Amino acid sequence: MINKLKEYNQRYIQNISHGDEAAEEIFELTDRRTTLILSAPHSTRSFVCKKEKPADLYTGALVQYVGEVCSVSTLIRTKFTPYKVLISDYIEEKGVQNHYFLDIHGFNQDMDADICLGTGSWEAKEYPYLDKILKIAEKYTLKAAVNHPDYRGIHGLTGRYQKTFNKPNVIQMELQQRLRDFYTNPEIVENITVPFLADVIKVYN
Repeated sequence: MINKLKEYNQRYIQNISHGDEAAEEIFELTDRRTTLILSAPHSTRSFVCKKEKPADLYTGALVQYVGEVCSVSTLIRTKFTPYKVLISDYIEEKGVQNHYFLDIHGFNQDMDADICLGTGSWEAKEYPYLDKILKIAEKYTLKAAVNHPDYRGIHGLTGRYQKTFNKPNVIQMELQQRLRDFYTNPEIVENITVPFLADVIKVYN
């Protein structure tokens, strides 16, 4: 597992995390005909607020790997572009806006939480799978924060999707670095992160 994750990660960290500059499209959709789509919008560096935003390291490889082993659809940024590109526009272009999305991000902030779950401008109670995700987090002794002020998902895919499609279909999930870094913490990623994500995916089946 860890070797495969490292292999996949090479694509996203190329060119100082600008990713695969030869890729035909900025995002890559792998459609496995599932209700849920795992997304990694910041797997490479991106252009946000008129400047480059660092990549959420390891998220691309994690989503790619979990998508394969769990046979779930994925949507991953493959390369940086020096202009703003919205993943929500790509979702509409591909006609997959009626799916559910688990939007995977990463945070490095020192805070009392392992994962942060954001529901944008909508209330948490309006999200049909959130309570089940929180119970799965408890199973893996992961402390979860819902709608932390810094990670509510108002400005990302979650909030944009709500404004465009008016549905509670996207949850922003921020993972602490120790849960993502399969170079430094391979045991954690193998025994907690990947099984946790696999169990969450089952909720949507």
